[in-house]
Amino acid sequence: MAAVLFNIISLIRKIYIHIKPYPVKTKYGLTPPSKCHIVITDEDIGDRPILIIGDVHGCFDELQDLITQAMNRINTTDLFIIFVGDMLNKGPKNQEVVTYIRQLVAKGKAVAVKGNHEESLLREYRNMQQIDNYVLPAKYTYLSTLTLEDFSYLQSLPYSLTIPKINSIIVHAGMVPGIPLKQQCLIDLCHMRNLVSKYTLWGPVHVAKSKPDVGVQWGTLWVGPEHVYYGHDARRGLQELPFATGLDTGCVYGKNLTGMIINNDGDKILVTVRAQRSYYTNNDS
Repeated sequence: MAAVLFNIISLIRKIYIHIKPYPVKTKYGLTPPSKCHIVITDEDIGDRPILIIGDVHGCFDELQDLITQAMNRINTTDLFIIFVGDMLNKGPKNQEVVTYIRQLVAKGKAVAVKGNHEESLLREYRNMQQIDNYVLPAKYTYLSTLTLEDFSYLQSLPYSLTIPKINSIIVHAGMVPGIPLKQQCLIDLCHMRNLVSKYTLWGPVHVAKSKPDVGVQWGTLWVGPEHVYYGHDARRGLQELPFATGLDTGCVYGKNLTGMIINNDGDKILVTVRAQRSYYTNNDS
């Protein structure tokens, strides 16, 4: 009888997970983009190799070096580039980075997801618009150089990209196992690092945590079937797990900018460049 009851509860929980209301709450109460989850089709990519790039954080020169290195490694200048979020903030050339990425996107050569630092700068932008004589914190003063089109682009960034061609999902921070993509909490997708177990009426569930010292690294519990590429976790550096790859290797802290090339035959090639110097001292992305 107990086994039957357990199976019934498990079934009810699975059904609820799939039919519960679509979660659109964002950090800081920001307006969500018109499309939180986007599928990048085979037609979008064509026969181009894919280059997935970790957290850039305004490191424009290193970004150029990394893309050049990737092109040289596979002997082509025609790449489809994917950014895992946190393209801006903390680094030296934020305007150059957003301008360059927007140019790539306009040409159909790149896509990106929203990172927690894109959320932070959009919060500051909202304050600029709504609060008279608002004084930007020092690390956000570069926002005064961004255009309305820049902010519109950053606001439009989705929280996930699904890439069927390589059976992969791109998010900035992580995913909670057992939850369908479109039912994932947007805040978790953008901010989580770890998982803890919580026991409920429906049985044990995973709960996302942003702090790296609480619980276990989420990717160690992710078993697919999609491979997840993400950033956000500079403290741990490069993470190569069976079904997840973390690409934030701390460029803005004087470490490395890292990317993963995926060829049409599925071969993966890791590329990395050393930061020219340390641009920021607080190692918390």
